[in-house]
Amino acid sequence: MEKQKRNAPSGTLTKRVKRSECGIANALDLIGDKWTLLVMRDALFFQCRTFADFSNQPEHIPTNLLSERLKRLVTFGALEKVAYQSKPERFEYVPTKLGNSMKPLLKELRAFGDAHV
Repeated sequence: MEKQKRNAPSGTLTKRVKRSECGIANALDLIGDKWTLLVMRDALFFQCRTFADFSNQPEHIPTNLLSERLKRLVTFGALEKVAYQSKPERFEYVPTKLGNSMKPLLKELRAFGDAHV
């Protein structure tokens, strides 16, 4: 598969492997792994902002995976990386309008899990 560039609105991936015309399949390419939605859950519902906040959650995401997921979500536009300290430089991750639009999805996923799992 080759990467394709497309003209994309803000908050969408500009480089991706297009495997389907289905919106669900394409969304899962971004958020369909074990950790990404948990990172967004933590940012949206538990006010996690720093790397330490995310890494101290009960699921204990491995730090290399957490770093990659945070970068992916910043690139996608769901989180904004904001410096809050200069020496040493430290950042926090703040949900954007796009990131906040994931709240209903996460609420429904939680309701499904509570009811059926």
